[in-house]
Formats: sequence, C-alpha cells, structure tokens
Amino acid sequence: MSKAKILVISDVHGHVTELRWILKKETADAMFFLGDGLYDLDGALNLMREPLPYPVYRVRGNMDPGFEDPMDGLVPIAGVLFYYTHGNLLYVKSGYDELSDAAQARGADVALFGHTHRRGLIHADTPDLPTLFNPGSVKDGGSYGIITVEDDGSCSYDWKRVTQ
Repeated sequence: MSKAKILVISDVHGHVTELRWILKKETADAMFFLGDGLYDLDGALNLMREPLPYPVYRVRGNMDPGFEDPMDGLVPIAGVLFYYTHGNLLYVKSGYDELSDAAQARGADVALFGHTHRRGLIHADTPDLPTLFNPGSVKDGGSYGIITVEDDGSCSYDWKRVTQ
C-alpha cells in the first residue's frame, strides 16, 4: 500500500472558472467527480494544455442530461474501496441510510456523494459501516474535498475553499 491524495469535486453547476482554478492548483493521485457539471468538467479538461496526470472517476448527476456516464461506481485506491455516486437516486437530501446501505452492500470503506451542496463527513459507529464524505459544491460556498489515504489504509478528510 502507498499513500494517495484524492481530489473530490461535485456540483459545479456552470462555475467553470472555479473548476479550472482547482484543476490547476491541486495535485492528486486520483479525482472523483460526483456529477452536476459533466459539461463543465469536459469544458475545463478541453481547455487544459496537458491532460490530467491521474485518473478521473466520474458519475452523472441529476443535472447532467445527455451524458451516458454511470450513476455510481466502485474503485480501490491505496487499499481503500471507494463507492461514489451523485446521491440523488439514494435520496441523500432526506438522510444517509440508503447511501450507507448501498456502499455497505458493495463492501466499500468510503462512500462519496454530492447533490446536497453541503459539506459533510460521517464516520461509522462500527468498523463494518462505510465513512460518508460530501465535498460540498463548487457553486455554493466554493468548496471541494481532499482525502489522504495513509500507508496504513487510514484516511483523513478535508475541505478546501475556492479562493482565486
């Protein structure tokens, strides 16, 4: 296992300038894009001189019509299994039980989601339940998330503000 820095972005909703700032400023080993701005992401990536040097895992949000990206995914990074989704189909605005159940059913250690536009971190009470992490919205308050996976497989979670 090796240490990894993961960039988590959601709910851009047309704020391409802020998204481009994040992509220029942050280095990472992987990025999760949790929907509601796939058009913005594609636009920002097309304007970059060089492609991102890390994989981008992306899902479709409820405001991404016309995109064929999946609604959720599962990816292991540095020994941690990440379940990622926008969250609208799991009704995250009403609670997190369905999200937690979906992640647990897939054996995930961490569930990443957006949709609410609110930053959030919920550590499970028991080790067999996933940690839930929402990076907030690039649009509302201008935040995104950083997850650091340590060599021992533990994770630290942080939010950063878009400050141009």
